[in-house]
Amino acid sequence: MLNLVGRLVGDFRRIVRVPVGYSIRRHLPADVSSGFTVAVVALPLGLVVAIAAGARPETGLMGIVAGGAAIALLSPSRFQIGGPTEACILVSVVVIESFGYGGLLTATLMAGALLALVAAFRIGFLVESMPQAVVTGFVGGMGIVIFAGQLVPFLGLAQSAHEHAAEGSHSHNFVFIVEGIAERLGAFDWTTTLVGTASLATIFLGGRFLPRLPGYALALVGGSLLTLGLDLQVATIGTAFVEIPNRLPFPVLPGLGAMDELAPYAIAIAFLASSESILSSSMTSRARGTAPDADREFLALGIGNAASALWGGLPVGGCVARTATCLSSGARSQLAGLFHALFVAVFVIAFAGALVHVPLASLAAVLLVVSWRMVEVRRLHEVWRAPAGERVTLLATLGATLFWDIRWVIPVGVALAAIIFVRRISMIFQVRRGGEAMLDSQELFHIGPLPAEPPSGVEAVNFRGALFYGTVNAVSDLLSKESEDLSGCVFGMRHVYFIDPSACIALSDLIARLVASGTHCYFWGIQPEAAETMRGMGIVPDEGVNFFLDPESALEAAAGRARAVQS
Repeated sequence: MLNLVGRLVGDFRRIVRVPVGYSIRRHLPADVSSGFTVAVVALPLGLVVAIAAGARPETGLMGIVAGGAAIALLSPSRFQIGGPTEACILVSVVVIESFGYGGLLTATLMAGALLALVAAFRIGFLVESMPQAVVTGFVGGMGIVIFAGQLVPFLGLAQSAHEHAAEGSHSHNFVFIVEGIAERLGAFDWTTTLVGTASLATIFLGGRFLPRLPGYALALVGGSLLTLGLDLQVATIGTAFVEIPNRLPFPVLPGLGAMDELAPYAIAIAFLASSESILSSSMTSRARGTAPDADREFLALGIGNAASALWGGLPVGGCVARTATCLSSGARSQLAGLFHALFVAVFVIAFAGALVHVPLASLAAVLLVVSWRMVEVRRLHEVWRAPAGERVTLLATLGATLFWDIRWVIPVGVALAAIIFVRRISMIFQVRRGGEAMLDSQELFHIGPLPAEPPSGVEAVNFRGALFYGTVNAVSDLLSKESEDLSGCVFGMRHVYFIDPSACIALSDLIARLVASGTHCYFWGIQPEAAETMRGMGIVPDEGVNFFLDPESALEAAAGRARAVQS
């Protein structure tokens, strides 16, 4: 019996990767506290995502309970918090309208299987290598559509933006939503708008004056108290859905019909679930000094989505904001993510009746903020500064998301980016004859003997080959290896003959993070073609950013600063 217990404990430790030296007395209370904090943040977002997607509120909560627990247990980053994300709202709307909620469960199960296959064949780098213009255009377009859609319940025009009152038809198209708003302006309700405005003000004022308290939860509680206290006649979860069951469902295998028609949506769900998850995992790796493992992350996401589908939940993925909350609240292990799912389950069982009083305008206020943050204005500006090819890809992806069929946005964006990339590479190749050919045999500058080891406090990194969206993860991975003890980092660019805007954006993020931590950057040997692209993307000499022709000068400058810092 003791041997059996010992094996079970060992298996549990291997699954949840409890850190060596983990103490139940000293560390478990911190995980419980962190799990509760994250649950308070996650619960309103689960409700918001479900209702915005056209599903019942409890489906979002079950995504947190089932999918969130699986991701927490299996994610290699140890602090990944999973659940329904705003990125999957638009796809969910389209699938539910076309195939019903059962179709969404089938598509989510298919997405889980696809993610597991990606992990099994170790091709997760394909998602990591997605061109930045495609990701920014797709996610930004969805943010704009979701923002416009939430104006409908926020202004009291109707409960959903995806149905015209007169026509009874459905669509996620941006033009359709704007036309619907214009048609229903006569139904504008001051009371509903004031409740939504009060909730919106609570989010911003809470973040300004009460940063330790979850602003989204405060907005829902404040809106509910305002509605109940003044007996306001506004639409609530109770008027829209009657009640929320105070029990957890048994797992049921979704129907497997129409899988061929659902395949494009399953691919879109898998991409959207994984894109934010990889970003969240990288953030955790940087914060805790661990190496990212994309393939194991995809496996965790696959099992998490399968579990969510079996328990009737929405598609799930890793969540940057909730993971950041987990880290900042003092989590010690993956148990914090598990406790977050358990606390949401307890809330469903014990307090589901209280949720019926939450106004839909308050939920819309939360999603207005969330969707606006999806439109990364700074990132859009960075991509727009890139050469014309990236701008064309961005506009095509953004336009397809706003005005076309969401199933084909990713294939069109990736195909366009590939065409532009091939054309750009073909333009780099040159043939020189005669005297010009002889000039190519000469070195651009003399490279003297380099020291066997860089000076103390200085890290040396050398890039070789093409840096583009297919190899950008090589730059991103450096973020997890940075050290606050470094005074300088020397980057060799002599053998980089091509760099594209996606790699420049990743390089800019790396430079900003290094400089913020007190580490100066020293680049040497940048080729003219790469220098032109980097200059266009804003990578120029600045405070903490230096450029040199040869490695000796770069190392000398880095060593000089290292001596100054150490003295």
